[in-house]
Amino acid sequence: MLPLAGRITEAMQLRFLHIKQYDLPHTWRIDRRVLEHAVIWLIEEGALTLEAAAAEESLSLRGGAGEPEALPCGAGELLFFPPGTLLSCRAQSASLQLISLNYETAAPLERGGRWPASLRLPLRYGGDTAELAAVLRLMLADDDADSAGKPLLMQAGLLRLLGLMAARRAPALDARSADGGSDPRVADAIAHMSQRPAAQPSVKQLAEAVGTSESHLRKLFLRDTGMAPLQYWHALKAKLAMRRLAATSEHVSEIAHALGYEDANYFSRVFKKVIGLTPQEYRRKHRDWMQLPAE
Repeated sequence: MLPLAGRITEAMQLRFLHIKQYDLPHTWRIDRRVLEHAVIWLIEEGALTLEAAAAEESLSLRGGAGEPEALPCGAGELLFFPPGTLLSCRAQSASLQLISLNYETAAPLERGGRWPASLRLPLRYGGDTAELAAVLRLMLADDDADSAGKPLLMQAGLLRLLGLMAARRAPALDARSADGGSDPRVADAIAHMSQRPAAQPSVKQLAEAVGTSESHLRKLFLRDTGMAPLQYWHALKAKLAMRRLAATSEHVSEIAHALGYEDANYFSRVFKKVIGLTPQEYRRKHRDWMQLPAE
């Protein structure tokens, strides 16, 4: 199973839009605005109160009866709002200074439009945010520069920031949590698949191995990975095949058989559906050309 940051990188397409530092008066407020893009705020000075809700329920902080909770936030805190967030907020200090970063994201959604649990970052990051703040301030400085490499620097900064945010979230997703974190039975089922890549487990066998029902395991997989168990199994084997295609000279049929596919043509179709390239196309594009002989 890939670590959280790896799963986010593979599942999402990210594009930096803009970053700006704001000095806001005590009268500043936003009323029920739906955010079109993902937004990250770093509060540098002052305080604000916000209410946030989302149709896909990707925010982890909510009040009773499904209503958003009024949340006081102060200097040093970092806030994350996914696309579709319904946001209301107002300044609670004489002045308010914050850095705002906007970016576009495309991610596979579960049924019903919810983000998989592995993609749900918490709304609020408190405590020691110095490392996150340093990345944002460096991005601000890079944004002021006039250079051909600016787009790459901004994209790299965005990826680093999200990676650090995801790394903080990872421990909470290693066990089932009250806010809908990853269920350990999903992790156990994925470990079962990974240890037996040539096996052909049914959902019933996987459910029995982790101590739950078939229907419940399907629900857990859709919630935590965005895929059904057997769909995830094919994707996992495609990732294993990618490494062998890039690092070895094994025939495609040999790789297919090693991963439990009796029909190499069927394996090729599955691989292309998951990766977007045939095994031969992937090998030509990603093979270790410094160590392997030319085909």
